[in-house]
Amino acid sequence: ESWFIGREQELAVLTAAFDDALSGRGRLVMLAGEPGIGKTRTARKLASYAESVGAQVWWGWCYEEQGAPSFWPWVQPIRSYVQVTDPTSLGSQMGAGASDLSEIISEVREKLPDVEAASTLEPQQARFRLFDSISKFLKSVSQSRPLLFVLDDLQWADQPSLLLLEFLAGQLSDSKIMLIGTYRDIEVSSDHPLTKTLAQLAGGESYQRLELKGLEGDYIGQL
Repeated sequence: ESWFIGREQELAVLTAAFDDALSGRGRLVMLAGEPGIGKTRTARKLASYAESVGAQVWWGWCYEEQGAPSFWPWVQPIRSYVQVTDPTSLGSQMGAGASDLSEIISEVREKLPDVEAASTLEPQQARFRLFDSISKFLKSVSQSRPLLFVLDDLQWADQPSLLLLEFLAGQLSDSKIMLIGTYRDIEVSSDHPLTKTLAQLAGGESYQRLELKGLEGDYIGQL
């Protein structure tokens, strides 16, 4: 696409990270920059590459206004996958975690009506089990077809979604999954929930942060 100018270096970094994921070394890249700088467009360019090599691409968008359910950016693409996947395959991929996933995605129970209700646990235990079930499900899905999972506008993400991101970051190293998150860094203050998440992610071996800056003179001329 001729309009994609001045992001070749960043795209090369993202493509290399995705190639790592293809080979079974999962990656997490956070793509930062001011509004309108090209974060989503760059992620879409990577998505085109991922699809060209046979991977599946899932998109989750964070919602700016109040009222979205917990885990909203995760629920949207998983729900879409559930709706188009046959029950036998879905049951195999979710395994025992189907009951946990059905707590946040009602369509699971519609596809798998025999799923039992999740047992009652203390809130922290229940959250850990949900995160573990989601992690195992995503890994299972990616075994047959590598997965690029895009989380857009994470500056608006709810706290549970950020905690899930932190959990999954520690589970990626032996998977064929690449997570890419975009966020507006100018909207993330020191006391913003995403700041704590970024600090948690920073030490991970699978993690990388990439900042998109304004185009320089030569690129502006091309544009």
